[in-house]
Amino acid sequence: MSNLISAVADMTGQRDRDLLEVTVAEVLFSLLDARRLSLWKVIEHPQGARVRLMAGLSRGQAVAMSDPAVEHEMLPRLDEFDGFCACFATHAPMRMATPDTGGERHVFPVGTAREAVGILEVDVDGEMTTTQEQLIDGLLRIYRNHLTLLDYSENDTLTGLLNRRTFEDVFARRISRQSLADEMSRHIEYVGQRRIPSAGETPWLAVIDIDFFKRVNDRFGHLFGDEVLLLVARIMRSVFRPHDVLFRFGGEEFVVLLSATNAAGARVAVERLRATVEAYAFPQVGQVTISIGFTCVSPEDSPIGAFERGDDALYLAKQLGRNRALCWEELIESGELTPKVAPASEIELF
Repeated sequence: MSNLISAVADMTGQRDRDLLEVTVAEVLFSLLDARRLSLWKVIEHPQGARVRLMAGLSRGQAVAMSDPAVEHEMLPRLDEFDGFCACFATHAPMRMATPDTGGERHVFPVGTAREAVGILEVDVDGEMTTTQEQLIDGLLRIYRNHLTLLDYSENDTLTGLLNRRTFEDVFARRISRQSLADEMSRHIEYVGQRRIPSAGETPWLAVIDIDFFKRVNDRFGHLFGDEVLLLVARIMRSVFRPHDVLFRFGGEEFVVLLSATNAAGARVAVERLRATVEAYAFPQVGQVTISIGFTCVSPEDSPIGAFERGDDALYLAKQLGRNRALCWEELIESGELTPKVAPASEIELF
């Protein structure tokens, strides 16, 4: 009983999703004395659903995870695994014999009461007992409830994008290159094919603002204003890459952390968003445009520093007529902006 209480405490004490999923997998692996256990996230894809390995454990092996930079189309398909499609479609556990080991493989749906969003795969020696099945069911329900609480605290309630409170933590993970293995003090083996960034490719940050949004609210009402925000968020999800990170900062302001690319790639990405929004016919409202400021991010950058540069470029984009995307580095080079000097009280001396 004490082991179970300790396991629940470990699970519910985690606020970082990557750490949480590894913790859940390790707790179940230990309590079940499993031969192998894998926790998968199911990702919808136009060419068939994919699965991302969030945590894979085998006796005597390091924790395995899909490389965070693997493109969705490079991930394995859901239908490549026995029982996964049926489990995901019916939201019901599946049991399969493994004659080569003399044991069983069990597949459990992970998700809400209405839909599955992941798969838990467990290989055990011999037959799984009813007590073990009840343990899995109970811990998965605790895991789902904890995810619901994290969603409530980390996601914008209207658009579902990450909220402003999560920005600094996500920035630190993505930009400082601190690995999950460093944070967990254990070895993690990343699996899957990924595109290796070329020389000169770095993360970028874009600050986005809906033009004349107050006019939308004043003329059409806040319900239509909320619909504009929802649709802009949906467009953002469709035009950016799966591993780019999207935030709603509040009101009509959004932020995007672009994964490694060069200046030309960053401009293509933000211009694609700007043009897609401009061309979209918003119900009742008609045409809506956005302004964007974007900047290159270095490993030494602070979240506030990078955001302020993007915001300075955004401010100039609005001054110059809106519905445009401006790069902070290009504005500095052309002399249209001058770098800000931090006050002496803000300069770190030690």
